[in-house]
Amino acid sequence: MTTLHRVTVQWGGPMVVGAAVNVLHYSASDNPSPPVAAIKTAYQGISGTLPSGCVITVPSSGDTIDDTTGELVGVWTASGGGAVTGNGGSNIAAGVGACLGWATGGIVNGRKLRGRTFIVPLANVAYDSDGTLASGHLAVLQTLAANLMAAGPLAVWHRPTTAGGSDGNSYGVIAYKVRDKVAFLSSRRD
Repeated sequence: MTTLHRVTVQWGGPMVVGAAVNVLHYSASDNPSPPVAAIKTAYQGISGTLPSGCVITVPSSGDTIDDTTGELVGVWTASGGGAVTGNGGSNIAAGVGACLGWATGGIVNGRKLRGRTFIVPLANVAYDSDGTLASGHLAVLQTLAANLMAAGPLAVWHRPTTAGGSDGNSYGVIAYKVRDKVAFLSSRRD
């Protein structure tokens, strides 16, 4: 059993539809709390890529879970959380943005365990004329991924395959990739 600190980063503002979050997991093995101040600093680095009025809130407390079952085993508190406000302009392309891809060395059910963090929405300044991400903003998003990974032992959690199961697992992130491609959010309900 490994314990993970779950950091639920909230997105808000007039251009954010619904309950938008980024859920990050950090190993709790060696740390009594996740690196909240470093997470906030990482998000501050993309404020010019986010639309004006978009607010990202990094929490100062959260849950600690057992990675095999997903059950709550504790709570954490830390200082340094707070809000980051975008200032990249008020125009957006609704429902699209960027995707940070996380690679691990873990194999689950014969496949490499990977994770994703969506950064949606982005200000229109983040896009190039051909619809891809503008090179300067792509570099900013790559720096965000590098900083989130370097902030602490970032992990990808694979939840149990059945309700009440105990076959969940987590693996540390060993690499990231931010593709020069616009990502969009969808669901099976669309």
